[in-house]
Amino acid sequence: MNRRRTRNATRRGGILLLLLATTVFAGGSGPRAEEADVTADAPATEMVLIPGGEFQMGEEGFGDHSPVHWVRVDPFHLDVHEVTNAQYLAFCEATERRLPEFWGLAEFHSGPEYPDHPVVGVSWSDAMAYARWRGARLPTEAEWEYAARGGLLGRNYSHGDTLHEGLYAPRGVTGKAAPSPVASFPPNGFGLHDMTGNVLEWVHDWYDPDFYTEETIENPWGPGHGKFRVVRGGGWHTGPSCSRVYVRTGLQGNWLDINVGFRCAKYVGSSAAECLDEQITTSGIEVAMSEHERMRTAERGEFFYDEGELNDLGYRLLGDGKTVEAVAVFAVAVELFPASYNAHDSLGEAYLAQGNREEAIRHYRRSVELHPGNRGGREKLRELLED
Repeated sequence: MNRRRTRNATRRGGILLLLLATTVFAGGSGPRAEEADVTADAPATEMVLIPGGEFQMGEEGFGDHSPVHWVRVDPFHLDVHEVTNAQYLAFCEATERRLPEFWGLAEFHSGPEYPDHPVVGVSWSDAMAYARWRGARLPTEAEWEYAARGGLLGRNYSHGDTLHEGLYAPRGVTGKAAPSPVASFPPNGFGLHDMTGNVLEWVHDWYDPDFYTEETIENPWGPGHGKFRVVRGGGWHTGPSCSRVYVRTGLQGNWLDINVGFRCAKYVGSSAAECLDEQITTSGIEVAMSEHERMRTAERGEFFYDEGELNDLGYRLLGDGKTVEAVAVFAVAVELFPASYNAHDSLGEAYLAQGNREEAIRHYRRSVELHPGNRGGREKLRELLED
């Protein structure tokens, strides 16, 4: 049984992140995200190509959305609207995943009677599993804010600085307190609906109130670990101030909420990990690393690097006894995702398999520095230092 709880998301300074008087549940989220394989039966979903570019992320002032900093993102695809009840039901039927927490409750427009309303009552893992099943992913926090702004700079909402009912109705199109059918209101400058209002949306990142810096960041994926996951946007149960495009919210990943849904994103271009895999197989590691350098300097949107794909490739090589190749692939992951404790942990393991104890210690130590809660890395480091 799920246990009824009151929202306990926190913000720097002890301020509640969500000024919502809502009921939420923390409970099981079904199979792990990676267990939902990509299927050809996934429903077709309209996506918008979001052009890559630079924008000013955040808002000056106090709190976790400060300081304002420049961010560069590569082109990506994003769902034109939030995932609907009908789309999520197809996923549940195809994968035998359990239905959302509030399924069948008319007051939240959740269930098969409301096919075009956004799905709610799903955890972060549920959203990840659906995205994987559809051959997609969750957007990063930076991608979400860039897309929500719709090309506008320094504005509060996806349509400008002012909210009005023609663009956003916190009580729905019927005047009732419940989600509205998706795309009930005009799109923003990128052609996206409901980036302000309807339901909040899970994104990929861990939540860290101190993550923002004044430096320019390229394609940030957020912290390497955390206790909460980020949700973004405003919902039918969210006030105007909390619906601003820069507002950040942290919730436990297993949280099930009447005001939280999600939408999916996709990369643009070819998978760099797949290209590396092919080059290693056909031409060897030196040619593959030359190809890596070429891909890194290619036009934005021609290739994409995914840490999970690099990690899978590295461990597949390690399992085949190809330690030199595994070290090279994990080193690419560390180069591109230097704040990832997992990337350093994996590179340390590959170096250890290669017999390079000094480099193994260096990367295990860095992994533990990035994530002191990494018990496996800490134990391995202790063993190496005691030898």
